Amino acid sequence: MSPKQKNMALLFGFILLLWISHQLSFSKTFALKRQHTVLKEDAYLFENSAQKLLQLKQEDQYYDSILKSKWITTDKSFQNNLLSTINAFADSTMIKVVSFENPHVFEQEGAEILTYAFTIQGNFNRITQLIYQLEQQFKLGKIISVNYIKKRNFRRRSDYLECKILLQRIAS
Repeated sequence: MSPKQKNMALLFGFILLLWISHQLSFSKTFALKRQHTVLKEDAYLFENSAQKLLQLKQEDQYYDSILKSKWITTDKSFQNNLLSTINAFADSTMIKVVSFENPHVFEQEGAEILTYAFTIQGNFNRITQLIYQLEQQFKLGKIISVNYIKKRNFRRRSDYLECKILLQRIAS
């Protein structure tokens, strides 16, 4: 055998030895290293879980206190909260809730958009105050439409103002 053939056989043997050793031991070592890294991350997350749970409970209490300060309770649906807010304002002022319809549900780009329609009867300034409080103070949603209609009561021979309001919010 010539030296060139010996060198080629040696090179081929070395490459074959590397491939066999990778298949038998190196690949298992790499897999165990990846598994060790994942287990280490899980152990770190498990160590901090008690602290994170306590922190999340405190945040929950904080957000509940904010909702209660805005007259919104967490045990009711949003529609009930909206209606109770409107009724509380209507009781304190001299306006009247004429109708409150079920929400219209619309899905756009994976988000569910709810539109609440209700009609209020009363003084222009008080209706405007209600609209301001719903959108700015209580932040219950976005007012997308306000339609004032002047109507006549022929029996009493008087005029009154009705306002149809559309409030929109994204469902969570």
